[in-house]
Amino acid sequence: MIKEPLDCQQIHRMFSPESLVNLSKIEIFDTIDSTNTWLLKQAKAGAASGHVCLAEQQTQGRGRLGRSWYSPRGTNIYCSLLWRFSPDQDVSGLGIAVGVMVVNALSQYGIRLRLQLKWPNDVLARSRKLSGILLERNESAVVIGIGINLDVKSAEEKNWIDVAELTGRTAERNVLMGLLLNEMLTKLPLFEKNGLNLFLPEWRKYDALLGKNIVINTPRENIPGVMRGVNENGELLLENKAGVLQNFASGEASVIRSHKSQMLDVSDTPNIYPHTTNANTQLDN
Repeated sequence: MIKEPLDCQQIHRMFSPESLVNLSKIEIFDTIDSTNTWLLKQAKAGAASGHVCLAEQQTQGRGRLGRSWYSPRGTNIYCSLLWRFSPDQDVSGLGIAVGVMVVNALSQYGIRLRLQLKWPNDVLARSRKLSGILLERNESAVVIGIGINLDVKSAEEKNWIDVAELTGRTAERNVLMGLLLNEMLTKLPLFEKNGLNLFLPEWRKYDALLGKNIVINTPRENIPGVMRGVNENGELLLENKAGVLQNFASGEASVIRSHKSQMLDVSDTPNIYPHTTNANTQLDN
């Protein structure tokens, strides 16, 4: 039995008048294959911007690079939001902006200690994965998939952390869900108007990789260097061994832990937020 079922009325209580203007619809499913899959289908059918899909459970949740997503029933947050941009809108760096929005929502909920953002799409707490973001685009529509660990209780997955562990109490799902949606519905119009620059100062405060020795894993090669931040396009800046600064729009970032080149990739575990098929464009940032 679900301890606290998702409830539209309770979620609505967390919304400001400003965010309510940008909300078109909330749909809550008990079980669904993927919230992202559902919204991408609705986007093709003409669904309006601000359409939200939530689920108690996903049966076919998948993450970046074909990873499986851990989606148990009634314990975590599985959320997707459809947002329509103008055809000429530059959405590079949108994932970076959304990461800041997730951190803001978690902070408003009361989780402030040691929150970090790991490029391109992970939110960490105490250096362990708390939340993840996945964006997929279909023409002018972008589906923003977000998952947050609320009560994982998986001793085998030491790279995970959840809200219950951080707060010492059972997570209030509807409160946190409302705060998250309120933040996105308020801040996405600001991203439309101002781009990523408005969010970069906040990202830099939480950057988990800044100044660290890392390796960028790409389909063609693995490139070691020092992480020098994120630029105005949401690209990771890597100073390679030759001292040359390289930009990366996508890839997997791994922290080098020792001189023996042992690496820690905190994103290399099953995830909890939704993904869909390769037929849609995936945006890393």
